Amino acid sequence: MADNDMIMLKGVRCSFAHLFTLPVINGEQQDKYSITLLLDPKGDADGIDALEALVETLSKERFKGRKLPSDKICLRDGDDTGRPENEGYKVIKASCKNNPLVLRGDGKTVITEEVDSPIYSGCYVNAKVRLWAQDNQHGKRINCELIAVQFAAEGEPLDGTYVSAETAMEGFDAANDDDDFLGGEAA
Repeated sequence: MADNDMIMLKGVRCSFAHLFTLPVINGEQQDKYSITLLLDPKGDADGIDALEALVETLSKERFKGRKLPSDKICLRDGDDTGRPENEGYKVIKASCKNNPLVLRGDGKTVITEEVDSPIYSGCYVNAKVRLWAQDNQHGKRINCELIAVQFAAEGEPLDGTYVSAETAMEGFDAANDDDDFLGGEAA
């Protein structure tokens, strides 16, 4: 793996984060961990430019400049995915065979379990990815490997179900063991 094939994407929105357990899609157990990253054409223009340049370089080196169909390249136009949350974005799906490195916002604390992870569909992350050219019995493609992901900021949940730990804890007091805990004395 050459370092020049790795790209750091900062402050991009994520969805479908399968970072700790292998996903089951349409009833089938998948063999890779993955995340989908949504890149805003204006705000993430530098990252998109770097990805597109690397796609072009890999195409020239590996496929003699032959253009691959868009469905064989990991970076896609979100309007072509059929998912409303992707509209207006460039979309890249990154995956890896082994658990990726997952970090808290401090950049130092490694997260090893999903229950400890602040990452959810709609939050913003920093992600280090590596593009690579595939040319084998499974076809010609340009794929994206997920190296590491870091929680960067809260965002509007894409599935509408995420609630932060702080919000979930609001209104709870310490539980006590007195007899009137249940609203009266035992009979």
